[in-house]
Amino acid sequence: MGKYKNEFFTVDELKVNDILFANTILNNSQDTIYFKDLNSTFILSSKAHASLFGVENPKEVIGKNDFDYFPEYFAKDAYKDEQNIIATGVPIIGRIEKLVRPDGSVTWLSASKYPLYDSKGEIVGTWGTSRDITLLKNAEEELKNLNSQLEEANRQLTILSAIDSLSGLYNHRQFYEKIDNAYNLYTRQKEKGCYSNFSIILFDIDDFKNINDTYGHLMGDFAIRHVAEIMIDNTRSIDSCFRYGGDEFAILLFDPDLGGAKNVAEKIRKKIEKASISSKHPELRLTVSIGISSFNEGEKAAEIIKKADERLYQSKNKGKNMIS
Repeated sequence: MGKYKNEFFTVDELKVNDILFANTILNNSQDTIYFKDLNSTFILSSKAHASLFGVENPKEVIGKNDFDYFPEYFAKDAYKDEQNIIATGVPIIGRIEKLVRPDGSVTWLSASKYPLYDSKGEIVGTWGTSRDITLLKNAEEELKNLNSQLEEANRQLTILSAIDSLSGLYNHRQFYEKIDNAYNLYTRQKEKGCYSNFSIILFDIDDFKNINDTYGHLMGDFAIRHVAEIMIDNTRSIDSCFRYGGDEFAILLFDPDLGGAKNVAEKIRKKIEKASISSKHPELRLTVSIGISSFNEGEKAAEIIKKADERLYQSKNKGKNMIS
């Protein structure tokens, strides 16, 4: 069995000259490579670099400059960069450049530019390389658009999760969250010596079951939407309106005390009482029973809600279509 001997060769031992290395790189690199003189005129170009201009033979590029091939804005920026490199000796590494061609197509390049030195260490020009990253940028843009779509979808889902689909009002869960938030906020303000108020209006439609039984559930749905519209039309944008049960509604009023809340509630009660909900059934009118409470009537948010609910049923027991 013969002996195996590891041998390591230097470039000199292989007798490979610099021209072979240079030609291999200039003819086969997929990245563009170019060399320029002090006036930013091309003195050497790789095959890939010439192809960027639509030129097959790299020798045709020699003696020309960026203004012969690129849009003026792009050529001006390149010239400015190269003159700065010549003056300072500071290279530019990995700059992302956007090239908009005359036909409107876009090519994205990752470019690096360096000072070109002679044997004496003097700067005699610049050289650079760039890589086409258009596919990567397009993929990033698609991902960005997809993320935007997902964010919008999530935003819509968040809205939908907070809104009752029939009435368009905030739903049951939002009612308790917003009351809790309001109670905590006003409690902190009170502790700081700032006394302000909020009130809760709770009400439901009197004899709502009779509407469904007599006119059908579609008319019942119409009645829900009818009441919701009156609520929205007669409250401010800073207030919040809720459907927190089948025919049960609530309003969170910021700032009004019990007296102010009663005024709002009475206005809504009268609007609902006077308006027919169907042109086909002009006799079909609704009434509501209402209960009101305010921030200073409970030690917890739940107590304030309970107080309004008790007063609602007081209105029911007293004959309906009234406020307690």
